[in-house]
Amino acid sequence: MHPSLESLANGFPDLIYYLLLVSAIYVVGLTVYVKLTPHKEIALIRDNNIAAAISFSGLVIGLALPLAACLVMKIGLIDVLVWGTVSTLLQLFLFRVSDIIFAGMPQRIIDGEVAAATVLAAFKLAGSIVLAFAIAG
Repeated sequence: MHPSLESLANGFPDLIYYLLLVSAIYVVGLTVYVKLTPHKEIALIRDNNIAAAISFSGLVIGLALPLAACLVMKIGLIDVLVWGTVSTLLQLFLFRVSDIIFAGMPQRIIDGEVAAATVLAAFKLAGSIVLAFAIAG
């Protein structure tokens, strides 16, 4: 068998385990954020609120970045579980701090203020990038 195919055969089960684990952490993080957010972003997005879509997009990308860093620095499944959970909790904390710093943001998003939502998404992404690099060392 070609070494590339052998490598795939040996590594594929681990890939699936890591992918399932990180996906579960990711979905839980998204769910917790949606539950904690005072405005209903999903409903607003369904109503074509662009500000809500921008803010939520910052969350979707922002939660993924530190989890990707956990995969880069992984030692094993338990390591990814621990660091992935900690990074998601830290990320949710940073997102809430951003929401607090930008007072009145939920109402501004409900009102469809694209500029405010864009700045909020940028802060969420910036925090995610910094956290991801902190995890990566």
